[in-house]
Amino acid sequence: MRLRKVMLFSIGLIYCVLSFFYAVLTPPWESPDEPAHYLYVSELADRWRPPQKSTIHQTNSFSRDQAFITSNYEWYQPALGYLPAAVVYKMLSTIAPDSLPEQIPSLSSRFPTIPSQYNIFIHPSQGILRVWNDAWDLLIIRILLSFFGLPVIFAAYRLGILIDKENGFLGIAAAGWVAFLPQFTFINASVRSDILTNSIAALVFLAAALMQISGEKRNKSALLLGVLLGLGLISKNTFIYIVPIGLIAVILPNFREVRTWLRLAILVLAPALIIWGIYVLAFSEARVALAYTFTTALKIKPELLTWKHLLEIPKPLLIDLFYARFGWANVAPPVIWSKLAFCFWGIGSCVTLVQAVRYLRKPEKSRQMRIIALLFVGMLLAFIGVVRFNLSVVQPQGRLLFPALLPWAILGFWGIWQELSDRSEKIATILIISFMLIFNISALFFVLAPAYWS
Repeated sequence: MRLRKVMLFSIGLIYCVLSFFYAVLTPPWESPDEPAHYLYVSELADRWRPPQKSTIHQTNSFSRDQAFITSNYEWYQPALGYLPAAVVYKMLSTIAPDSLPEQIPSLSSRFPTIPSQYNIFIHPSQGILRVWNDAWDLLIIRILLSFFGLPVIFAAYRLGILIDKENGFLGIAAAGWVAFLPQFTFINASVRSDILTNSIAALVFLAAALMQISGEKRNKSALLLGVLLGLGLISKNTFIYIVPIGLIAVILPNFREVRTWLRLAILVLAPALIIWGIYVLAFSEARVALAYTFTTALKIKPELLTWKHLLEIPKPLLIDLFYARFGWANVAPPVIWSKLAFCFWGIGSCVTLVQAVRYLRKPEKSRQMRIIALLFVGMLLAFIGVVRFNLSVVQPQGRLLFPALLPWAILGFWGIWQELSDRSEKIATILIISFMLIFNISALFFVLAPAYWS
């Protein structure tokens, strides 16, 4: 137990150090959609209301449209995911107004035509610290937001403990895999609403798993799950594919007791709908954004309904842009690292599926199997949700799958763990954590840093 706690603390501490370096070494605005996210934060901090509909429309190719890239084109997203950053922004604007960036630099004319030109914006040829002279609040917000990655890491650990054998090293392996996933660390060290949304989603999966093994506190657990779902719904639109997990969580342990799971389903749905409904009714901007989301943002484009487009989604979604791709998806470490990580995860997931089928007939494994089933469904919903999104917007980015990062981590290891001895589990845990840590450090210091500061 003591060794596990020391290892978990070490993982969390190393994650914080890595995220600090990602925040500092990635120049201002050189993170996907960061100018738009930052403008959302500033508007929310100024008005304490969701932003109004943007009047700027894209008129050129994305990487050449200065007016659009430096506008708040994320205006239609819910506001809660931006609230922590807005609070920090408001405090900094009061204490140190000179730290607020006055303008976003011009676009580089060479991006993305010249692969060696990694900056999408034109930055002065300065040292690392001098680049931040006029954007200290952006850096501070980045660093503070990265701490919201810690609940995801802890939830991965606790979920692993729930379905592991007594020594609990599955939780450590899952926590390390999540913490040192390069794309996770990079994204968490930028300004965006994904970070809080991913934390809420991780807690949803943990609460849903706890419902499979707790009998006495089912009502309180259902209410907690409903509150988390409601908060997620007003954090980011992509959270929508996590919502069914709330209903599945109450049906699985009470499948034959229809009245019981119906009552629990109401306890889950009521707070979720109340929180979402209050937000939508309280802000006219939220109602405009909701209408825009369903009529425009998520409108399926007929030209994307082709096998060619669908077949182009999996590789960037599951490999390149899931494990490590930095900047505006234009700074990439050698793909062999991502392919190795994906192959290990793929083999582990297949073993988990085989083990789950074997355990179906073992009554003593029923609780574990309910959690495994829940995680498989969560992973499937995430994939379907993102593929559906890519029928409206061509954006097959692995970070959109991060709300389901816990299922991804646990399912990659659980099956193999059933065949390992206690000693082998410790060795496997050390190897997994070491591989991901080396992957992360090499991507940070030998790929990202030289791309911007060589």
